[in-house]
Amino acid sequence: MAANEEEKILFSRAINQGLYEVLGDEESIKFRIQLNCENLAGQGIEEIQFLENYLLEKFGSTDAEGLSICIGQNSYHFIKNLFENTLKFENQNFRFLPSQHRIKSALDKFQLFFFLILGLNIEKIEKNDQLVWKIDSECLNRNHYAYLISGILQEMLTDISGGRFFPISVNPVSNENRIEIQISKKALGH
Repeated sequence: MAANEEEKILFSRAINQGLYEVLGDEESIKFRIQLNCENLAGQGIEEIQFLENYLLEKFGSTDAEGLSICIGQNSYHFIKNLFENTLKFENQNFRFLPSQHRIKSALDKFQLFFFLILGLNIEKIEKNDQLVWKIDSECLNRNHYAYLISGILQEMLTDISGGRFFPISVNPVSNENRIEIQISKKALGH
């Protein structure tokens, strides 16, 4: 099995654990049964799209967005544990970096590693007060998967910054087949 395939399976496991934490046993079992019937477990973005469709059908658009954020936030700690050898967030050298360097390093690792697993292309733009990630994909019929990613990012930034909250927003880019994730460079209250 290729390393990328193993990473997709581990990422899938982390997302499913986050789903379980948010929706509970019964709903997560129903989802996994449908996922396995479609043979999409461990398939990266296809699996996330299936999750988003499942949430949309069960809960509607607005609730699916909120649930996606919560699932992403709950998935982060499983991702961190499963991918610690790559992320090295617990490494003493990482933990002693100045806050802004630690945040930049974590975002770079996340972008390089997880967007590769998901098969998404990204363009990074740095503005005065925020980082903007423009994500494009042939599968952008909805932007709900970006909410899952933003939930993971939100929890990651809170974790590595020592509990500070960095606002993150998800916006479609008009006239383009892209989604923007805007990440504030400054924590609230700082």
